[in-house]
Amino acid sequence: MGLSNLTKRILVALIGGPAIIACVWFGGWYFFTLMLLMALFSAYEFVKFTEKKGMQPGLVLTLGSIPALFLLIYFNYLFYALEFFALYAILLLLYELTRTPNNSLFNFSAAISTTLYVGVLYGFLLALRQLPMAFNLPEKTGAVWVFLVLLATWICDTFAYFAGKNLGRHKLAPNVSPNKTIEGAIGGIVGAVLTAVVIQQFFETHFQVVHAAIIGMHIGVFGQLSDLVESLFKRDAGVKDSSSLLPGHGGILDRFDSELLSVPLIYMYLKYIVFVNV
Repeated sequence: MGLSNLTKRILVALIGGPAIIACVWFGGWYFFTLMLLMALFSAYEFVKFTEKKGMQPGLVLTLGSIPALFLLIYFNYLFYALEFFALYAILLLLYELTRTPNNSLFNFSAAISTTLYVGVLYGFLLALRQLPMAFNLPEKTGAVWVFLVLLATWICDTFAYFAGKNLGRHKLAPNVSPNKTIEGAIGGIVGAVLTAVVIQQFFETHFQVVHAAIIGMHIGVFGQLSDLVESLFKRDAGVKDSSSLLPGHGGILDRFDSELLSVPLIYMYLKYIVFVNV
């Protein structure tokens, strides 16, 4: 008899959870490697979405753009971002010239979209882990911030599921995700805010409780919108899961899609509002 879906999910969490916690806590190349692997697998899954729509982005160039971008983020060389994207675009266009003319516009667009959607947005998790050092805060503060995001996202999903299951009456986005409800979304927001506030109270985040509540709101709102965005892409591609890499969860993109919209906004909120005068 095969394992139930819940059992598979628990086993994946028991195996992957400690590894993720260790990489986040120790930071440096450990976290860089974790984020790079997550981004590469997610990008590969997203490329498969585009192939379902008849696009054929150059896989080597598309995936190769992500480690290059992550190295710029890791070494704080983002002032070269304009040059990076220019060279990337030039290489993609030259590559299209070597191929049999067919869907060149779509192929180019799919490659750029993959780098922006996965590479840039995942890259903000890497940047968030390093952000405290820009304000002379303890290096481990970045680990606390990442843990806050990951835990609040998970609690948001959990609260949304149970609130939707028990209280859900009004559909949130029936054309994209028929099972999600407005009541579930509200429950998710409450869960995310509570989680962020609790972490702020018990761990050294170096920001006040009001900021924790606002960050929790960001996670609750934009985390769920991010999940809807991935559902939109999957529906358009005609697939249920991004892959079957994680038993019981689907693919990497399925499991870590909620952070894609929320983390960049949290990063900008911390950098330009909370610590702007530090």
